Amino acid sequence: MPHNGQPITLSINTLSDKGDGIANWHERKVFVPAALPGEQVTVSLHGIKPKYAQAELLSIDQAHPQRVEPHCSYTECGGCQLSHLAYAEQLKLKQQQVIDALQRKGISNPVESCLGMSEPLAFRNKAVYAVRSENGEPQIGFYRKNSHQVIDIAACPVQHSQTTEIIAAIRQWMKDLHIAGYDEANHTGCLRYVMIRHGFKTNACMVVLVTLTDELPGEAELLQYLTAGGNIDSVIHNINPERVNRILGSQQRVCYGAEAIEDELHGLTFSISAHSFYQVNPQQTDQLYATALQFAELKGDETVFDIYCGIGTISLYLAQEASKVIGIEVVSQAIEDARSNAKRNQLDNTEFYVGKAEEVVPALYAQGLRADVVVVDPPRKGCELAVLNTMAAMTPERIVYVSCDPDSLARDLAVLQQAGYTITKVQPVDMFPHSMHVETVVQLIRS
Repeated sequence: MPHNGQPITLSINTLSDKGDGIANWHERKVFVPAALPGEQVTVSLHGIKPKYAQAELLSIDQAHPQRVEPHCSYTECGGCQLSHLAYAEQLKLKQQQVIDALQRKGISNPVESCLGMSEPLAFRNKAVYAVRSENGEPQIGFYRKNSHQVIDIAACPVQHSQTTEIIAAIRQWMKDLHIAGYDEANHTGCLRYVMIRHGFKTNACMVVLVTLTDELPGEAELLQYLTAGGNIDSVIHNINPERVNRILGSQQRVCYGAEAIEDELHGLTFSISAHSFYQVNPQQTDQLYATALQFAELKGDETVFDIYCGIGTISLYLAQEASKVIGIEVVSQAIEDARSNAKRNQLDNTEFYVGKAEEVVPALYAQGLRADVVVVDPPRKGCELAVLNTMAAMTPERIVYVSCDPDSLARDLAVLQQAGYTITKVQPVDMFPHSMHVETVVQLIRS
């Protein structure tokens, strides 16, 4: 049997959830980065285990017909897992992901073609860069795949175009004033992360600098570097002194401009702070939520439950066409944002509750509240069984399930089918081009 480092030829069968090609070899799964199904490749094995092995791609001997040159040279960051596959083919792959997940649960409903972007670059309105120092030079970029090693990145094609200018300014400031990046091993240094947020419709821009230290050295000079090019609306200094992977700390202050910026979606205005959850692809967010609104088929007299409502983005879409919308979310700051956003948009037919969905939804039901339509947008793990059971007990006419994970979606749809609901529409939406991620909106009707 070949040993570590020895080249072998493999046939790629499928992709992992991380976008690696998977081949079979001596009863093991071999994971090959940047390989595509149907390709013949020569690889060097390493990390051989009883059930799997990792591989380094040495050559592509027979290429996928839709293989393309990646749009970015920093392929080792792992963010754009499918950048070597033509975009139209990416959309077909994502549609198939949903089909396969449903079929594994015995669900054979037709799945619509994945809704993609006309221009799948420069779509992100939020970027988080890790910061380190190496030989006195700043390293600002993203983590290498499966590691905490920072890849120094000058430009990222999927980020807002202004991001490149901002990172260049911060890099120059660090060099000129000898600002140290974070040393993770020794828990020393100064600058840990840079977060940049944009309002795509408003063109507003926020820069958040996360430091280990209480002070932000060279602050006046930094503001000069950042504002020289104009169009900076907010600069926030966030302090995170803990040995944690969490990016933002609990303390922060405004160095320049406002504490939050605004953006617009579907005619609604949203306030975005450093801590706010807000979908990172606004163009596709509009498609996703417009699809959810379409599937809700509101006539104007309905009470709608929006479970896992976040900052109320879907809730406010729904509130424009429903009698009443009740939102539930476990994160208290998100509920504060939701209430503020409802007030900002003069939508007083909304109520928001803080707490775990599996506790709050049954409690509201026990108090006599009922939903004519339920919209649910859970985290990747899907819904707790208590949420699904209470949804079914309310007997809403329609359920709209917005999912970010096809497997948990399929599991929960099987439960709702058993509870008397029929799946009528399945629409994938591409929120993260060039990644393996796919969102799906499903309409269910009470049988």
